[in-house]
Amino acid sequence: MKEYTAWFIRQLHVIRVNVAVRIVAGIVQVALGLLLVWLCRRFIDYAVWQDNIVEEVSLLVGALLASVGIRQATFYLQSSAEIVQQNAIRQRLFDQLLSRQLYSTTERLHSGDISQRLERDISTVSAITTDVLPRMVVTGVQLLGAFMLMLSMDAWLAWSLLLLTPFVALSAKYLAHRLRHMTLAIRKEESSIQMLIQESMENETAIKSVQGEGVVSRRIHDLHIELHHLVMRRTRFTVITRFLLASTFGLGYLGAFVYGGLQLKDGLITFGVMTAFLQLVSQIQSPVVSLLNMIPQIIHATASIDRIKEIENMEVEEAGMKAYGQKPQSTKAEAASEQASGIGIRLDHVSYHYPDYQKIILQDFSHDFRPGTSTAIVGETGRGKTTLLRLLSGLAMPTSGIVSMYDTLGHIIPHADMRTHMTYIPQGNTMLSGTIRSNMLLARPSADEADIKRALHIAAADFVLDLPNGIDTEIGEHAVKLSEGQAQRLAIARGVLHGGSILLLDEISSSLDPATEKTLLTRLFEASPDKTIILVTHRMEAADQCDERLDM
Repeated sequence: MKEYTAWFIRQLHVIRVNVAVRIVAGIVQVALGLLLVWLCRRFIDYAVWQDNIVEEVSLLVGALLASVGIRQATFYLQSSAEIVQQNAIRQRLFDQLLSRQLYSTTERLHSGDISQRLERDISTVSAITTDVLPRMVVTGVQLLGAFMLMLSMDAWLAWSLLLLTPFVALSAKYLAHRLRHMTLAIRKEESSIQMLIQESMENETAIKSVQGEGVVSRRIHDLHIELHHLVMRRTRFTVITRFLLASTFGLGYLGAFVYGGLQLKDGLITFGVMTAFLQLVSQIQSPVVSLLNMIPQIIHATASIDRIKEIENMEVEEAGMKAYGQKPQSTKAEAASEQASGIGIRLDHVSYHYPDYQKIILQDFSHDFRPGTSTAIVGETGRGKTTLLRLLSGLAMPTSGIVSMYDTLGHIIPHADMRTHMTYIPQGNTMLSGTIRSNMLLARPSADEADIKRALHIAAADFVLDLPNGIDTEIGEHAVKLSEGQAQRLAIARGVLHGGSILLLDEISSSLDPATEKTLLTRLFEASPDKTIILVTHRMEAADQCDERLDM
């Protein structure tokens, strides 16, 4: 538990002031609760002998209202802390995902599973840091305060109420082990459901085209049945353990009630002391029960921590992610590269295979894409053309060999800065939901409308200007409101807007007709006379427009 405790403590950094204030407020509330016990005892004893009880009632009302006010204030602070905490963790994990090294691990997380972790698991752990941990501190203070006050009234009764604590502590380890494994199984099943739902929505057209709705529905139904089984198994286990513990503490309360009644019968205590006994017994046992209920919550959260840490421990790219809005400082080599007439990229004895696929994709591969040249990469499907572009762009790292970028002045550009000099346009529809403008500004936030229109023209995407809202047209998820060819041209325009001395183009005209393809490539080549262009294509007409041809 030390590792999990340390993790929780690190998360408190962004809400430490909020938590500290709530702990202090909680302790004050505990003090007011104990004061109410003392005032109730005094009121009952006082009311037996005196007629004027206005002052006593006023004190009771004042303490009660103060306690209620503090409770509402802490609720407000807790709500604030919860959203701040969730946003902070989600932002950190999202940045980690954006800066991770792709194609470097044997198991890549499914996007649906990632969504589940960024929502359900973050919510679970945030509840611990923003609510459970502060409550544990306050509850501990409440237990200690109630015990000390009871001790001052009747030492035998006070100690007898804590006799069950060792038994509870010994049971906690067994409960923790069982509950953690049950919760982890539930989280995995929830992720499976999320993954299937997300993939089904993304591929709804394909499912309908083969009338597979029934098959998908049965799959999700089976997953729901399994999830129900796992949740109910954990619930039964929790109910049984809570019943046993609650019964034990209930018998303790009943024992205190009988003991107090006998003391009252013998005239050893007053009615006020009897009332205080019953209230204090509740204030001693209630914190213990609360702590027991918090234990399963913390155990559930440890399973979520394990899932979150898988994201935290992902291998990141050498360059990492630049701070948002921060302009990187140029090195001397970079400054010289900016003055150079072009940039090339070279592979020296590169071999590569995907981590979960032992077949060698590239072996001892060497080639020099010289500055300012255009190269067409052709070959049958599965020959490694897309993999080659991933290596050139730094999305994948060679199993062996070196990929290096250089300029015409002979300077080698640091690997961490290579991507700033290139644009990689993958094949297919890569548009995000939102407007065309928001998609374009993803590549260059500072671009104005003239820059966007120029990029659209080069990509043969002038159709945008004829849309009702022009570049502010909403295109929907995966550009569902556009054709595949239109979405592909928008993706090309976004890459053109990004700029860079090297263009990596992967089957960018696969959804275009020959006339549009010819217009696109002509404009692209004319707009990039000094750039190094590397084009993967199956079409010989496109390959013929390049200076060189590389057969895979």
